[in-house]
Amino acid sequence: MEEEVKKKQMEWPPSKALLIAFIPLLLLLATIPKLYTIYERRQIRKEPAFVVGTISRIETGQTRYRRRIYRAEVRYLINGKSFTEKCRAFHSLTEWQLHSLLEKPLPVIYEKNNPSNGVVLSTEEQFGHFGLTFPDSLIWTSQYFY
Repeated sequence: MEEEVKKKQMEWPPSKALLIAFIPLLLLLATIPKLYTIYERRQIRKEPAFVVGTISRIETGQTRYRRRIYRAEVRYLINGKSFTEKCRAFHSLTEWQLHSLLEKPLPVIYEKNNPSNGVVLSTEEQFGHFGLTFPDSLIWTSQYFY
């Protein structure tokens, strides 16, 4: 009798066993976007090129924790072809501040052979990702972007 009770205590319900079996797969799926971002940045570091883009519009994203998310869309031209990258702006910006960002220039680093793989350099941290020094001329960005 005691053996049966111990056996029942040791057995997992099928739902828990299935959940435990899928945890590694879920973790892998959660890390794929970050791994892809790391891969893209490495490609840019191999053969970097620079261009100045301009903020063409501000998008209002979904709310997180009751805060709006703003993304600045930066357009840049390479050999006559237009490309777009985005960077995050602070949620606390006023309409006037958002409007004043339009047409402001920002540097973009991109992969020389693949201009669609680019990153807007709007913060000191982003410059650091590529081993670059943050220029004094972009100190103004610290009040708008993170």
